[in-house]
Order: sequence, then C-alpha cells, then structure tokens
Amino acid sequence: MVTIGTKRVHVKMDRAAFDHRDGEVANFLPSDLDPGHVGAPRSSDRMNDAFTALKLAAGTDLVAVALEAGIITAEQAEQIKTAWASHLEN
Repeated sequence: MVTIGTKRVHVKMDRAAFDHRDGEVANFLPSDLDPGHVGAPRSSDRMNDAFTALKLAAGTDLVAVALEAGIITAEQAEQIKTAWASHLEN
C-alpha cells in the first residue's frame, strides 16, 4: 500500500519478500522512487515468464512443422515467428 504525505511517500509492505518485513512501513522522498519492481523476482512474474516461454516454444514448433511439411516458406516462417513473439509481448 502506498500513501502520499505532504513531503514523503509512505510504503507499507503488505506481502514482503521476507515474512519478517510484512507490515513494515518505509518513508521515501518522491524523487528517490523509480516506478516498477526491484529485487527478487515475484513468483507471479516468474510464472508469467514461464507461460510466455511455453507459448513461444509451442508457436516455434508449430511453424517448424508447417515449414517441414512444405505448407509455408522459410520467409513466411520467420514472419510468423516474429508476429507471434510480438503478440506475446503485448
């Protein structure tokens, strides 16, 4: 939870990376903060990365099968792989 005071930003760690930090409140100057996550990767981020890698591998395998079967050309295979990777990033 983040609250903004008159001069500082108060950050309460509801679920910290380490249990002994749960509920701890830290105070920062707004200029000291960068948006985003810093530190140990979150479990949800690691799971999302794993699913994305799985989807990318499945798409790559499908393109390889279509290429071997002569359904698509090598140029089309590269275009499909690029489009699929772009789709997964968004």
